[in-house]
Amino acid sequence: MNQPRIISLIPSATEIVALLGLTDAIVGRSHECDYPPEIQNLPVCTQPKFNPEGTSREIHNRVTELLQNALSVYKVEIDTLEKLQPTHIITQAQCEVCACSLTEVEQAVSTLVNSKPEIISLQPNLLAEIWTDIQRVADALGVDGKSAIDLLQSRIDAITSQTQASSIITTKERLPKVACIEWIEPLMAAGNWIPELVAMAGGSSLFGIVGEHSPWLKWESLV
Repeated sequence: MNQPRIISLIPSATEIVALLGLTDAIVGRSHECDYPPEIQNLPVCTQPKFNPEGTSREIHNRVTELLQNALSVYKVEIDTLEKLQPTHIITQAQCEVCACSLTEVEQAVSTLVNSKPEIISLQPNLLAEIWTDIQRVADALGVDGKSAIDLLQSRIDAITSQTQASSIITTKERLPKVACIEWIEPLMAAGNWIPELVAMAGGSSLFGIVGEHSPWLKWESLV
């Protein structure tokens, strides 16, 4: 197939494309994408509709106000998409406040005249589903994904082997108790695959539940 023209609208997708050896095929990025470094000068295709500066409480309030008014949190730069003529756009349907949603991207693409890109939407809740998403991206872009996934899995296997062999940690009661915090005010613990990572590293995640969205948390509970 011809070299794809990829627009990534979420940092994790940009890193997935790079992992698959297609960094040079990325023609546009989100306002948050900053890795690998060579993509930082690419055209920016999204912008937040709120001021991202300030305390976590101030940012939370601005985002909440947009959502309460049934407004999207981000905007897609349709003119930029039109100029770039992408063959593929990668977005997400996991969190409506983390990055442009699938609905927003679909609406933007429906207005394009010069291209009809394929939309790839990521929505992992478990670590295994991240591997599935990597393979889906690889399949859509016509490249091999298995070697990249095998490399990641081998790194995880090496870590879990170390923790399982440790003579220091022997029982669940003696595992280090870990609070993974995703947002400060209001307080939010990390869910989805983060508790899996903590367990692999030899710890016990206190608040997040594997496969479930990040829960709000009271300071008293953390204390």
